[in-house]
Amino acid sequence: MVKVQVQVGFGNIIRKGAVQELEIEALPTDSVRDCKEKVAAAAGGAVSADDLLLMFGPNDRRLGKQYQGDPSVDESKLLLGQFSLLQWVERFPHWKLTAGLLPKAPLPPGVAIQKAAATAEQKDPDQAVADARAKGTIPKISDLPAPWGPKPFQPLPEEELLRSGHLPPRFPEGWSPLNDVDAAAA
Repeated sequence: MVKVQVQVGFGNIIRKGAVQELEIEALPTDSVRDCKEKVAAAAGGAVSADDLLLMFGPNDRRLGKQYQGDPSVDESKLLLGQFSLLQWVERFPHWKLTAGLLPKAPLPPGVAIQKAAATAEQKDPDQAVADARAKGTIPKISDLPAPWGPKPFQPLPEEELLRSGHLPPRFPEGWSPLNDVDAAAA
């Protein structure tokens, strides 16, 4: 078991004094979902595991779901060991896991551009979206997959999920970024 310091913040900025400091114990075999449940329990039940966004590292790499209702990631299958999170915590004990609230799902396809164009033309953005849906310029909600509509979600190719950061990087067997002495010499 590795003790992991967790900062839980509920605003847009995670800063000292505006966070709840917690400690959880984790194993490399724990899933991202297990980790979220431990954080939620340590926070005293003020938030559920379904509401949490986990981030780690100097550039706040997101672990698991990226937004509310994100259908592209199964957090119960993503293990902490895949992210090398615990090895980094052992090496740098002052590094903390950051937990916040998951943001809302992004706007459905085509909606943002319609709203931006309507706003630029000083028109009602919601009416512009309704008109575009009526004309078929953008899909109706009933034609969209999760998280926006009722259609079944078509999983993205694994390569695309890796590129977008939804899945942890894949390293050759037995190699770890923690042990890359060649990179340190460069």
